[in-house]
Amino acid sequence: MSQRPTVARRSGSVVLTLLDREIQVLQWVLSDLGRMLTDGSSVDEVTQRLFPRAYLDPTEEQSEAEWLQVVHNDLVESRLAAMTDVIRSLDGAAAVPEFPGAREIVLGDDAAESWLRVLNDARLAVGTALGVTAEWDFETLDPAEPIYEMHALYAWMTELLGALLAVSDGRG
Repeated sequence: MSQRPTVARRSGSVVLTLLDREIQVLQWVLSDLGRMLTDGSSVDEVTQRLFPRAYLDPTEEQSEAEWLQVVHNDLVESRLAAMTDVIRSLDGAAAVPEFPGAREIVLGDDAAESWLRVLNDARLAVGTALGVTAEWDFETLDPAEPIYEMHALYAWMTELLGALLAVSDGRG
């Protein structure tokens, strides 16, 4: 059997083929991300990465606070709406008879855009929590490390995001 495609373009749509366990992992990650987005009391490195400051000058705290008051809730609502779209598409994934244990998700352009946004947010959250830098190299990590699986998740989401972006842009 040939290797199953992960992301492809078919009849004008983007088609994701994911294993059942990949869908479960994404549902878990998105559930955590959703909790983080709706818990406005927590300001840590991850939320700072997802919601970067508009005013970098430390003397502009008042302007930053005013900007947050105006746009933060809209940013959260927009992210949650995109996440809801992605979760619905995960829940509605169809079995792929030729690949037992795999499911297919067919995305129009708007849904593909939601996937790009949400997958990028999830990847940023995991990468920030892990302290991933530009020098990060998954291949050099020791599989015996306790957080190896989280690094593997980050690497997989990075690969999936890249493939989705390439196919959405017509390069894949």
